[in-house]
Amino acid sequence: MVFMLPIIASLLQVQERDQRLLSLQKDLKAIPVLQERAKTQLADDQAATDAALGKMREVEIKMKNLDLDIQTRQNTIQRLKDQQFQTRKNEEFQALGHEVVRYQKDVSALEDKQIEHMEALEVAKAALAVVQAKLAVTQGHVNEEIAALAERGRNLTLRIDEVKADRASVVVKVEPDALNLYERLFKNKNGHAVVAADAGVCRGCNMKLVTSTLAALKAEDAVVHCEQCGRILFFA
Repeated sequence: MVFMLPIIASLLQVQERDQRLLSLQKDLKAIPVLQERAKTQLADDQAATDAALGKMREVEIKMKNLDLDIQTRQNTIQRLKDQQFQTRKNEEFQALGHEVVRYQKDVSALEDKQIEHMEALEVAKAALAVVQAKLAVTQGHVNEEIAALAERGRNLTLRIDEVKADRASVVVKVEPDALNLYERLFKNKNGHAVVAADAGVCRGCNMKLVTSTLAALKAEDAVVHCEQCGRILFFA
């Protein structure tokens, strides 16, 4: 039966905590990204709302311009009638009367357009109400998702603090030099500093171990490293 060096057992405990920390910290770092991604769900609905609002504003501007055109012509009609009242020449009176009739026809045509625009405005308002309602629903879902992600972030922070405290209780069992070596390997080897030697192969780099390395492992009297990747080895 092969026994494990106490230092290796302790380092495996530290590594298990460190790997959990890496995973938790990765999840925590992703929270803001996920929140921003959730906000992008609003883009299409917001664009549709902006477009519908723009359409309504466009109709409103046309109606305002029509009102100004109608008012201008009505003022002109009143001015022409005043001139008719003041003139004593029949020809001039009739000419002014023709002008009044022409402007009255213009006003009538503009008022017809005004009715068309009023109907278009009602349609635009209804379309705007539909997309605004859809945007409100989407906004509610997004707000819920962002709130849930924020809560998840708080929980992850608590878990990280717990694992750090747990790690601290384990680290005290490890000699400083061994811990420094392990931490350098952990950082440089993607979170796998202590790995198994299984079937004569290093499970860190998947390279075959030489006979002398396997013999040193069996001797169980010192920390043994993979000659290829430098990771600390133990028998699976």
